[in-house]
Amino acid sequence: MIYLTIKQFFLFLVKFENTMSNLLQVKNISKSFGVIKAVSNVSFTLNEGEVIAIVGENGAGKSTLIKILSGVIKKDTGEIFLNNEAVEFNHPKEALESGISTVYQELSLCPNLTVAENIFVNREPSIYGIINKKELYKKTEKILKELDIDIQPNELICNLNLAKKQLVEIIKAFSINAKIIILDEPTSALEISEVKKLFELIKKLKDQNKGIIFISHKMEEIFTISDNIIILRDGVLVNTLKTSSTNQNEVISQMVGRSLNQLYPEKNLNFGKQLFRIENFSAKGKFENISLTLFQNEILGLAGLSGAGRTELMQAVFGYIKKDSGKIFIENKEVEILSPKDALNKGIAYSPEDRKEKGLFLYHSIKNNIVAASLKECSNSFLMNFDKEIELSNEMIKKLLVKTNNIFNPVMSLSGGNQQKVLLSKYLLTKPKIFIVDEPTRGIDISSKAEIHKLLRDYANAGNGIIVISSDLMEIIGLCDRVLVFHEGKINGELKDNISEQSIMNLIFNNRN
Repeated sequence: MIYLTIKQFFLFLVKFENTMSNLLQVKNISKSFGVIKAVSNVSFTLNEGEVIAIVGENGAGKSTLIKILSGVIKKDTGEIFLNNEAVEFNHPKEALESGISTVYQELSLCPNLTVAENIFVNREPSIYGIINKKELYKKTEKILKELDIDIQPNELICNLNLAKKQLVEIIKAFSINAKIIILDEPTSALEISEVKKLFELIKKLKDQNKGIIFISHKMEEIFTISDNIIILRDGVLVNTLKTSSTNQNEVISQMVGRSLNQLYPEKNLNFGKQLFRIENFSAKGKFENISLTLFQNEILGLAGLSGAGRTELMQAVFGYIKKDSGKIFIENKEVEILSPKDALNKGIAYSPEDRKEKGLFLYHSIKNNIVAASLKECSNSFLMNFDKEIELSNEMIKKLLVKTNNIFNPVMSLSGGNQQKVLLSKYLLTKPKIFIVDEPTRGIDISSKAEIHKLLRDYANAGNGIIVISSDLMEIIGLCDRVLVFHEGKINGELKDNISEQSIMNLIFNNRN
């Protein structure tokens, strides 16, 4: 008979528990790109039924780490264990086959395929090698119904807005039935109701003993859904905190290496003259009979659910899409805008919500992206002034604190947040009098958000006007001087003195039932 001491028995239980519950172990993972050390000796453990949140500023190493875990890039040193067995991934397919499914911040859907075809790509039901379309759409419809998501299986991806594209990407990852699911900024384009559905799904997956790695810049979401928080700074794991035993201030302080006193600058309600006005703007199926005014020194917020018509309205103003009717006035003078070029020439700039498809040239350099809308300022007659391009690019990089070691690197080499800063730089360089920004801080860390908010406030206070479209209600509330609430292509109401989440939601839904 074998007798165990209390200490031995305790150690046995701990070992047994770890064996049973441990899904993923990351030990001393490091990765460098040239002289830049993106990740340095990072170690952590993910257990069954656990949600780990990974936080850090843009460039902290979050994206690099998950790309290593999902087989996109190879680590330099360190070890990865799945169910206590060492693994080595040379391709994303290998990670997927091992039970790791990833939703990346930058979506990777095929625009000319349907929702169903994207969800089951390379996993389509088939008969003798021929895709069974009927079964494909049946399976997709079942998933969408179970998740209560209003998207048609046969809808082309290119016809969906950004929020619905993001939902498709999430559904695709969940449908694989992986043991570990990595979510990189999954809610960046989602509305409150959609985030709620996502969190309900995550809780179901926890109950099924799946492990979730959740990456987000939204503190309220992290504290709602996570069990533990991993903090990265400059590629180094600073700390691992139990969510229930910490608070937002402590996490933010450790994440940025300093206290962050104020996310939103002081508002300015002393507006100047009328700067911009639209009257009776309509586009069939998108928005109807919209009129609004923007003043000097004002930040005007457009709130509403996805598909409410906010983005489409501003795209029509900028000349991206055609309106059916309506007039535009700049400083009380009627103007005609038929194209984005017309808009830029008249002092209107528009930073789109989808930086990947509509805002940036991903394979071109950071420099070329920044000066793309300001080529006249960078030219001498018919020749480009290369030195001027470099000067202006460096000026904007410094101003917006873009993290890069070389302006000639392709913009796709930057983190999502730094790509967003390049996008804003591109249009700020045109010095617009009216600056329309659609989801200005999507994918941007808390510290950078504060910088962007201050930049926008300073720009408005300099005699300009800014229109902000954002799915982040706290951003709308904290940043905007006045808010117009949209619902189904119409303005349901205006808020100025009492802007709150409740007042916005009341106006969104007041025409229902």
